[in-house]
Amino acid sequence: MSWNRSIKMFVALFSLAAVLTACGGGAKEAKPAEPTEDSSQVTAATEKPADQTAASSDADASSDSSTNETDSSVKEGQIGLDSTMDELVEKYADNVGYIRIPLDDHPVRRVSEKDSKNVNIANYSDAVVDVNTGRPIHTDSQPLIDDAFPFFTTVQAPNESYITWEEATNLERAMVKTLFIAREGLLITEEAMNNKDYSNASFVNTLRFFQQSSEFESMAPVAQTTDDITLTTLYDKARTSWAKLAEIDPAQDEAAFAEVYKTARTDANNAMGFLNVLLSTNKEERIKEIYGE
Repeated sequence: MSWNRSIKMFVALFSLAAVLTACGGGAKEAKPAEPTEDSSQVTAATEKPADQTAASSDADASSDSSTNETDSSVKEGQIGLDSTMDELVEKYADNVGYIRIPLDDHPVRRVSEKDSKNVNIANYSDAVVDVNTGRPIHTDSQPLIDDAFPFFTTVQAPNESYITWEEATNLERAMVKTLFIAREGLLITEEAMNNKDYSNASFVNTLRFFQQSSEFESMAPVAQTTDDITLTTLYDKARTSWAKLAEIDPAQDEAAFAEVYKTARTDANNAMGFLNVLLSTNKEERIKEIYGE
């Protein structure tokens, strides 16, 4: 897919509001799924005690797959482990051709090209991580995947066929996990708005998750395909609106908060809809159908 088509796809994104219902997802081939009001998979991101951020609590929960900050192979004060692209391909490329670095093996790398002074810092794991530590900003577990991957595939459009988890790109996997948590967070936010209860721990920690995910230090996996580039654009747009949502105190300005919430919901829907398309085996056909040539 050419870059021009990526731009066209981005321009057409707002049509996805008709494809997905409020945070419930759902491609247009299927009846939208009814959003669940609670989920055990987002507890760590939204229901930790108020004195813990989503990032720190989730990092603790996933310590078995986190990067050791004091590893001597990373220079003190330096972000990422020095690597060359040739080294990464040789050691970490899978049979599909994607570079996949485990979370416990310094997923954030400083990549240099041969005969070039340019260095690119990139995340080669399949999770959104803190660029300084390499740790996921949320719980990264198999139960989360078991709930989230079906939600963004067969639940949304059961008549489509889908690739396996093993075939998905790092970014697609990360978005499955992060957007699933964000969706639940938006449902919690909507409930808080309806009840005018902004002191609830779940709501407080939801906003902390949105704030954490929107920070510069929270790095999504690097794009390894053209479609990844478009998905990155959508995710960046969504987390920008999440940041704005987290900046507003709804108790002080409910109208402003409600307006930004609408934008955040739409941006999340756009990203979730495109993710469903990318995970289908006939994605090129569906891209043409939904976004045009």
